[in-house]
Amino acid sequence: MRADAGDVAGAESAATPSAAAAGRAGGVAIHGPGGAGRPLSALADQRNRVVSTGLTDRLDERRRARRRLHRGWLIRAGAVAAVAVLVVWACLFSPLLALRTADITVTGGDGAVDAAAVQESLAAHAGRSLLRLDVDALGEQVADSLVRVREAEVTRSWPHGLAVTLTMRVPVAVRSTDAGHQVLDDEAVVLDTVSQAPEGLAVIQAEPGQELSQAQVSAVTEAIGSLSAQVRARVATGAVSGTGRVTLTMVGGATVVWGEATDNELKARVLEVLLGQEAQTYDVSSPHSPTTS
Repeated sequence: MRADAGDVAGAESAATPSAAAAGRAGGVAIHGPGGAGRPLSALADQRNRVVSTGLTDRLDERRRARRRLHRGWLIRAGAVAAVAVLVVWACLFSPLLALRTADITVTGGDGAVDAAAVQESLAAHAGRSLLRLDVDALGEQVADSLVRVREAEVTRSWPHGLAVTLTMRVPVAVRSTDAGHQVLDDEAVVLDTVSQAPEGLAVIQAEPGQELSQAQVSAVTEAIGSLSAQVRARVATGAVSGTGRVTLTMVGGATVVWGEATDNELKARVLEVLLGQEAQTYDVSSPHSPTTS
C-alpha cells in the first residue's frame, strides 16, 4: 500500500508541470484521442478571424456595388447630356431647320412688291435656324426696307421657310415738286417719285407762292386717306390753308369743306351719305351738324 501511494504521488508531481505549462500557454487544453491538445483561446481566435474575414468581404462587396451603381449613373447622365447637346445642335445650328430664301412665301402684295423683293430683304438670315429667328423683328425689317409695305407679319413655315403677310401702303394723292411728282399715302409717306402724275389720284395744290409744310401735306393726305375707295376716286384736288383747314374739290366741281384734320373717320362717313344728294358745297367741318348748299 505504501508503494502504491508513492507511485500516485510521483504521478501527480509529474503531471503538475504539464498543467502549469498548459496554463501558461493560454488556458485549458482540449485533448483529442491521440493525446494532442489545442487551447480554447486558439479556437476563439480562429473563430474571430473567420467572422472578421466574412464581414470584410461583405463590406468590400457593398463598396464595389456602390461604385458600380455610381458608374452606371454617370454613364446614363453622360448619355442624356450627349443626346441633349446633339438635339440642341441639330435644332439651333445644323442645316436641319435652316432658313432657305427660296422657301419664303409672300401674300398680301398689290403688285408693287413681289416675293423676290421680300426674299432679298431677308436674305441675310439664310442658313440660320428658324428657332433662332425673331419673327417680329423680321416683320419690322421688311417694312423698313420696302417703302410700299406698311407692315409685315412673319411666321415660321417648317422646316425651312417663312410665311410673310404684307399690308401695303395705298397711294391716295400726288404732289408736284421740283424733283417730280411724289406719290403719297395717307401718312404722307413718299411711295414713289415719277415724271408724270398718275391718274386717279387727288392732286395736292398750294396757293401761288405758298410752300406747304409737311404738317399741311399730312393734313390733306389724312383727310383723303380716310375716304372709302369709291369716294376717294371722285376727289380731284386737295388744298390746305395756312391754319390747316382742308378743302377738297370733287371731279364734278363740287367743294367739300373738310376743316381741320380731326374726326376724319366720322367726316368720311358723313360725306359719303351727303354725296347721295346733288349740291355744290358739302360742309362736314362740323360732322355732327353737316350742311349742303
